Amino acid sequence: MKHPNKIKVIEPFLILILITVIGVYLLNAFNSGSWLWFQGKAAVLDPPSRIVVVDNGVRTVLQPGTDYYNELSEAAVQALSKFNNTDLVSIGLSDQTLADYAEDSLVVELYFDRPLQFNTLARTGDPTQLLIPIDGRHAAGAYVFRGAQGEWWFGAVRMADPTPLYTVLQQMGYSAAVFQSAG
Repeated sequence: MKHPNKIKVIEPFLILILITVIGVYLLNAFNSGSWLWFQGKAAVLDPPSRIVVVDNGVRTVLQPGTDYYNELSEAAVQALSKFNNTDLVSIGLSDQTLADYAEDSLVVELYFDRPLQFNTLARTGDPTQLLIPIDGRHAAGAYVFRGAQGEWWFGAVRMADPTPLYTVLQQMGYSAAVFQSAG
């Protein structure tokens, strides 16, 4: 009977590391619902089908072909291209906050024809609408609230750089305190 000359330690150690890495990746993929969870951005963000800017109770609907639609749409896509958080921010929209948004704030609502998928560690669902507070409650946090079918969901993602969106809104004539802190 022949005994091996060397004990192989490296190969089992490398296999253990590989299995651990694959396990962590799969656990996060199944938990988040996204195979590309590590990217921290929107998977594919088509331009919104319509954009609604609510400024102190005045609703302005922008659709393809209307003034500023292209600029605001491109700015929103750029601002939503990267997120600043790995989990949903534990914040929601109360009935009072929604009433304030409708009458005493500046918010941007984005509506999409197809559900969005975010490549984040958090399970974000399949939203078809996004709400971005610009002035008023939650405006300073660069929060983006998700929703579908007229309902807003609990939890928000945070834009890494909302500046493109703020810049276009300023060009459109809107003003907010958050513009000064961002630029």
